[in-house]
Amino acid sequence: MNIHLKREQYETLLKLVQYGYWVASSDQGTNEAQAFGEMEQYILSLAKDFSFDGVEWDEEYNLYDVAATCKNGIQQVIDQYEEMVFKDKLAYYLARRDLAREMTEHVYDEERAFERIVELEEDYHLHLEKHGVNHLQIDKTK
Repeated sequence: MNIHLKREQYETLLKLVQYGYWVASSDQGTNEAQAFGEMEQYILSLAKDFSFDGVEWDEEYNLYDVAATCKNGIQQVIDQYEEMVFKDKLAYYLARRDLAREMTEHVYDEERAFERIVELEEDYHLHLEKHGVNHLQIDKTK
């Protein structure tokens, strides 16, 4: 099978590979991570075929790498994604903690517990949107 791409499509594919590899490479020790790395190298190696100058050869590591001009845009997307995931997970875990505390004094059926955790999460999302983590504190005495 052959896949024919235009230059713009290749650039989009390269970005998708970089986003995916960022996540997949977090588990370095697996065969799958190695396969992802090989696929990344293959896709990067095609840059010249598309007259795409956003890829360069790294002599030190003997690998293809995304050029700094292209890497900055990719990193911005990854940073935005990580920030969103962080805030989402933080709101979720804080809401679960608060619900567990509430349930020591209140009995909620499954439906009400679900509604309550959604309410708590929404409150935390709004707080994080408005203040970031500036008002969060950790009690280090316990």
